[in-house]
Amino acid sequence: MKNKQIIAVVDDDDDDLFLIQEAFKVCLNEERVLIATSGMDLLSRLETVKILPSFLLLDLNMPLMSGFEVLGKLRADPRYNLMPVLIFSTSNAQPDIDRAYELGANSYVKKPDSFNDYKSVVEDLCNFWLRVASTPSSRFYR
Repeated sequence: MKNKQIIAVVDDDDDDLFLIQEAFKVCLNEERVLIATSGMDLLSRLETVKILPSFLLLDLNMPLMSGFEVLGKLRADPRYNLMPVLIFSTSNAQPDIDRAYELGANSYVKKPDSFNDYKSVVEDLCNFWLRVASTPSSRFYR
């Protein structure tokens, strides 16, 4: 795994955020997770980070700005349009999945139902996106 990689998570549900953070602690053995509780929070925090996230887990169902809206804004901005965005949602509805991919999502993952399943999914995501996949360097999108 490359040094100084961070993961971003956008979710408005405290319980989901807790499970995600705990699962990433197991996977990464340290805290390198940028947490945002809304789309607006994420967009403002991206403006100030020195290193863009290796990937972003994005919830769909959030107040004020939905995950679809956040994804659209990220894909419209050349600074972030190549950053891997993984939809992480309770919805398993095919129209939501289709729309996410149409807007440029790199992956769509249904949120697990238990902490053990969270750990398994997060480990799979870390293994793929941080160890297996090659992604653009930040010079292409920052």
